[in-house]
Parts: sequence; C-alpha cells; structure tokens
Amino acid sequence: MATSRTSMELLFLSSPGRSLKPTMVPGNLAGSHSETMSLSPTESKASPSTSDEKSVQDESVHQWPTLTTQKPKLPVKWQIAMIVLTCMCTFGNHWSNGLIISMKTTIEKNLKINNSEFATLVAVTNLINTLLCVAGGFVIDRFGGPLLSVYLAAFHFAGALVEAGATTNHLNSYPVLVAGKVLAAIGDGSLDNAQHKIFATYFAPGHGFAFSIGVIWSMANLAQFTGQSTANIIAKNLHSYSWTLWISSVVSLISLLCAIGVLVLDKYLRANYDVMDYSKRFDKRGVHSGTVKTGTFHWHAVFQMPLTFWLVVLFAIFENAGVQSFVSISTQFAQQRLKQGAVIGGWVSSFYLLLPVGLTPFEGIFIDGHGHRVTFLFLSGLLFLVSMLLLRLSETVPAFVCAYVFYALSQSLTPAPQVEIVRSIIPDPHYYATAFAIKKSIVQASIVIIVTAAGKIQDMTPGASLANAVTVWVVYAFVSVLASGALLVACYTEWGKRYLPAARLSQVRPRELEEEVQRMWDLQLRHHNGNTDHLDVDRANAGGEELTVKHKEIVLKTPILGKTSSHSRRVAVGAGFGVILIGWIIFGLGVDWGVHGNVVAGTVGE
Repeated sequence: MATSRTSMELLFLSSPGRSLKPTMVPGNLAGSHSETMSLSPTESKASPSTSDEKSVQDESVHQWPTLTTQKPKLPVKWQIAMIVLTCMCTFGNHWSNGLIISMKTTIEKNLKINNSEFATLVAVTNLINTLLCVAGGFVIDRFGGPLLSVYLAAFHFAGALVEAGATTNHLNSYPVLVAGKVLAAIGDGSLDNAQHKIFATYFAPGHGFAFSIGVIWSMANLAQFTGQSTANIIAKNLHSYSWTLWISSVVSLISLLCAIGVLVLDKYLRANYDVMDYSKRFDKRGVHSGTVKTGTFHWHAVFQMPLTFWLVVLFAIFENAGVQSFVSISTQFAQQRLKQGAVIGGWVSSFYLLLPVGLTPFEGIFIDGHGHRVTFLFLSGLLFLVSMLLLRLSETVPAFVCAYVFYALSQSLTPAPQVEIVRSIIPDPHYYATAFAIKKSIVQASIVIIVTAAGKIQDMTPGASLANAVTVWVVYAFVSVLASGALLVACYTEWGKRYLPAARLSQVRPRELEEEVQRMWDLQLRHHNGNTDHLDVDRANAGGEELTVKHKEIVLKTPILGKTSSHSRRVAVGAGFGVILIGWIIFGLGVDWGVHGNVVAGTVGE
C-alpha cells in the first residue's frame, strides 16, 4: 500500500500542471520513505546493514529522473525588445560624446579657462577608462550585464546633471564641470561592455550575436552624430550653452530608464521562458550550463588568455586607437584642406558617423552567417592605411574626399568584428567582459598617446598645420595592417593552425565549426605522435569522460602548455599594462604642453 502511495506521489509531483523548479529529489526524501515504508522480506534481506542500506538509497536517488517543467522557447519578439532596450542604454552616452569639444570656444570663454585646463577637462574620460574598464569588466562578469547597466547608466546620468548644473545660472564652475565629467566617465567606460555581455547572454556566436553588436553601433553612431551636429544649434537658438547639456541629461535619463527596463525584462524572461545563457561556463558534457552560478573572478584568468587574444589587442592598440582618435582632428583638418569654415568642416568630418548607421547591422548578419572575422580586421586596417596615405601624400580635394570615404568604411568595419572575435577566441565565455575590458583599457591609453604625440607635432609645425601630424596615424595604420595580416596568414597556414588555432576557428563559417575543430584536433595529434601532452586537456573539465567536439574546441583555444607559452603570455600582459602606464605619463606631459584640446570628449576605442 505504501509503495503504491509513493508511486502516486511521484505521478502527482511530475504532472504537467505542477510548477516545479529544475531540481534533483533530495536524499532525505528517500530516507523518510525508508523509515515509514514497510519493506518486503526480499528487500529486508538485501539491506543487512545501515551502511549498505544508505548506499542503495543514495544510488536509487541519483537514478531518479529530474523533475522539471518545460518552459516555452523565448519568442523572437522578446529578443527584439531586448535588443532595442539594450541599444538605448547607451544612447545618452553617445549623444554627449562630442558636446564639450563642439562648444570648445564657448566653454573656454564662459569658464575663463586656458587650453591646458580645457585639455584636462576633455581627456579625463580616457584616463579614467584606462583603469576603470578593467575593474568594470570584472564586476560585469561577476554580476551580469543587466544589473551593471543600471548602475553605469545612473553614473552617466548623475554626471550629465552635474555638468549641466555647472553651466546654469551663471555658475560657470570649472571644478564642478570636471567633477561631472568624472562621474559620467565612470559610467561611460564600461556601459558598452555591459551591453555586449547582455547580448553574449542571449545570442550565441553565429546566431545573432554579431547582428546585435552591429545594431548597437548603428544606434551609437546615430546618437553621436545627432548630439554633435545639434550642439551649437541648440546653444544659439536657446541663447545659452547650458541648454545643450540639459537636453543631453534628459536623453541620459531616458537611457537610464531603458537600462532599468532591461533589468526588469531580463528577470521576467528568465522566469517565464527557456533562456539559455550563452555566457555561462561549460559543464562536464561540454554544453552550456545555464543553471551554473557565475563565479568570482581570479587574476590568474588574465594570464590564461591565448596568444591570439593578445595579437587582437596588438591590432586594436593601433587600428582602434588610430581610427577613434582621428576624430579629434578631423574637423580642423577638413577646414585646413577644404579652406572652409567650421560648419562645413564639421559636417564633412561627421560623415564617418553616418555610414556605419546603415552598414554595421548588415556586417553583423554576414559575420553570423559566414564568419571571416579576421578578414574584417585586415580590411579595416587596410582601408585605414589607404585613407591616411591619401591625406598625407596628396593635397587635392578629390583625394581628400576619397580619403574620408575610406576612413568612414574603416570606421564601419571596426567595432562589430572586434567585439565578436574577442568572444570567439577565448576558451571560457564567462570571462568575456573581462577580456573585452582589458583590450579597451589598453586602447584608451593608446588614444592618449597618439593624440598627444600628434598635438605636439602640430604645435611644432609652422602655421599649426596638421599635414605632418597625420604621419603618426600613417604609422599606426601600417602596424595594424601588419598585425591583422599576420593573423590572416595564420588562419590559412599549417604553422598558424598549430600555434594560433583560435584565429582559425574564428575565421570559419559557424555551421562548419565542428568539422574544423575535428580537423585541427587531428592536426595537433599528427604533429605530436598522437599524444596530447602539450594541450591543457584538464581545462575542458570532461570529468574523465571522452572528449566531445565542444571539449576539443575549449582545449584548442586554451594556451598550450610549456614555459615558452607561459612566458610569452606574461610578456604580453606586462606590455599591455606598460602601454597604460605610458599613457598616464604622456597625459601628464600633454597637460603641460596643452595639446589635448582637440580630443573628442567621449572618444572611446573599442
């Protein structure tokens, strides 16, 4: 009778009408049944001792099926809603990017500050981000993108309010304006990283992730273009430059509300739909473990980034920093070359913002379907080099126009492939935000270095011409082509596949990834007499089971064992932090020289 009652209880517990969390039946449940149920003589003989009975009970418990209620699949409409709200989280951030520099003359006049003081005001964003980006990446990996989006958007909104207040009612306080920039910078630096983490959660590589990143940067460029092009118009028509900053703070408030909406929507979707978290770790079967809690960060993970990652960082130091920082002189350069006023120069230099609005989403669709991430890196570097060579070697108007078109194309190809490739080359997706933050922090320092160097060259040139300063960008573009070219060659040579397998895996079509993983695994075995002593197989966490394709992919992306590999990665980490240190030193020199005045306030390298 007791046995039949237990069966009925199980049927009731597992009925579709019950709402149960995915869980394993606890061991004490079996123990309670053993105390109340009368065992048959056969069962009594089968358990002569308490320890034997306990082992049998434990075995039976682990053999019970998991009692779950199947949640419905996440509808496309909710994915679209998540994309829209997430994109709007940084709309206020990008809107305010060019406001300060657009009103440089007005701000210096009203605040009664010199060029060096304006330099500090503008460059503070980049310097803060060299440190806070890394810390922000750690926290984002620990607590997730939605929650951090709210906090970061709140910091930016608070900073925007302080900036606007600093210019209201004839206060015109320079220290208060700097304080506002610092507050806003705390939110600015990692807010886009939190966005990427959200999309890394909801979209797998090759299944919408690149498209979502493309949409982000389409909206970002649209916001920056709108804010930058209307700053002086608003100030002129409303008879006060403070209105430009107040309107920016209103847009920032809308972004904060959207960030709160993302947090609420994320909780709702996880509670009511089958949301697979693609940024989680892998379980022992080599599949995503959507129920595993996010762990704490360990500094050791920084040294476990593969060499492919550090080559991508090397590329970004020169290409990202070069492309992003050229914005700082684009308006003035257009004025000098076209011999036109600030209005014409501003509209021409803002052209680079419009092309990505329509191009980046389609670029993301292509990457999702066909891969070729390294190819996009090489193309962006090559187009950047061509544009800078045209500007440096020719002074004709047609060459100038062609150069700006190539520059706009390079800018369009820069963000999405790099965000995507960072995720595809690291072995553990859990540390995606950390990896991206490391890259971004180093790029921030590189931006400070190149702009300061170019500014010093301009100051030393008769007539403050920018022609000689462009040489710095030519060098940056050339090095970026070398770095991306080396990665591209590694994708198609046997040597590259052996030592930089993550580069090759990021290049193939997503639907061909499993076949390529198996081919590269066989290549590793063939060159090491069939053994895997040089591979960190334990990193796959297979638990003694046979390695699956996903296990093999993790192992291939993990740095190979050996002193040479370990030392090279430590050198790469040291070099990265060395760039950051040099950036701070150059910043101090630049403030003394007063050459930061042309840096776009929100210029952030991706």
